Amino acid sequence: MKRFNMHFFHSISCGALHPGWQTEIIQLLYLVVQKSCVFLCVTGGGGFTGGDSLAIESQSRRTINRIGRVRHLLEHFREAMKSVIPQKLARPDSRNHCHGSVREFETLSFILFHPPFLDWTISALQTNSQTLIAVSFETHKTPASIWPYILSNITLPFLSKFKLTGCLIRISTGCGMIRKRRIQFNDVLGFLTRHPSIVDLDLYAIARPTNHRRPRRLLPALQNLGADPWFISWFLNCKQPLRCLTSLKMMSEVYSLLHFEPFNSMYGYNTFNDALYLLPGTAPHVTALHILLWPEADLAGWLHKHISQENSPLAALEGVTTLNLFLSSHIPNLLQSSKRMWWLDMRALITQFLTRFPQLQHLRYVATPPDVERAEQMSFIREIMLACPGMKTVTIGPGSTVDLDMLRN
Repeated sequence: MKRFNMHFFHSISCGALHPGWQTEIIQLLYLVVQKSCVFLCVTGGGGFTGGDSLAIESQSRRTINRIGRVRHLLEHFREAMKSVIPQKLARPDSRNHCHGSVREFETLSFILFHPPFLDWTISALQTNSQTLIAVSFETHKTPASIWPYILSNITLPFLSKFKLTGCLIRISTGCGMIRKRRIQFNDVLGFLTRHPSIVDLDLYAIARPTNHRRPRRLLPALQNLGADPWFISWFLNCKQPLRCLTSLKMMSEVYSLLHFEPFNSMYGYNTFNDALYLLPGTAPHVTALHILLWPEADLAGWLHKHISQENSPLAALEGVTTLNLFLSSHIPNLLQSSKRMWWLDMRALITQFLTRFPQLQHLRYVATPPDVERAEQMSFIREIMLACPGMKTVTIGPGSTVDLDMLRN
């Protein structure tokens, strides 16, 4: 077995599952690993409530029927399980009965970070420690107190790709949606320090450090980094250049549904500037820059500052040749005509914004409303071509890439 994906339904009726369902699922996962699974991914279960018993919310008869099919499938596995898996739920001291084979492990369901699944998760990570090269964790609904146990109990000497993300949650404080921070910075830092082999890192939803210095030799092999702007600034704030880093992805931390309120300066777009100023000196070999900008509030003002100021940090980014620019075009509180007006205004700003990059050659821009016709997109591309003579390719939204050299001829 090379690839196994298991998805928990969003929520499951209390009457749909018998008391031993957790044990059967764990046994199935043990069997999957026994079959030399290379890629293992577990997702879903967002409607489950936390706790040791994973109490279940009520759901429709349709979901009950789905669980009936899952139960029927498990019956076919039962005899095979008996020959390879102990019948009692495995404890932490019985972790070495599987041969490591998993290379990529995506634990994107909080269920795997709660008892009784937590022991299996730690066991699987430890058992496959010599083969795992890519691991992804989702922090949603997992208590902060569990993460020190998880991160301190696994060491993966050949880990190359690590992703730790948290979903956006709705709040009622006027900011709309915010990425909740569930993990202490020191816990993550300890894990990163033990894994110098990491090449590709995506890191979100962690608490900010308090007077914590960056270790001198942290992630020496890192090539691709995606994180909140404050973490990137902290990571780049060092004396020795990071010569392996070639790609950087920054995303603003708050997605506002109330577009009439100012974007909080603590999370505002000015947090990007600190990282952009540090980039030329500390990471001179970064050629690809990915910027995800949410929300619309204060975005135009931030773009205007870079367009009008001679000392914009963009002017020093001579090594950046590729820019992926993602802007929110979701404006639920405004009419469709206002959406189009926002698109037209932003289109003019973005064209001027791009001229501040001295060596930009490739652009992907994702912000157009879905009803923008191809002819209008091509008009935008021609504006970019005229404003940026060195630009070679432009991709708008999900469309195909346009070769500007061919367009010029």
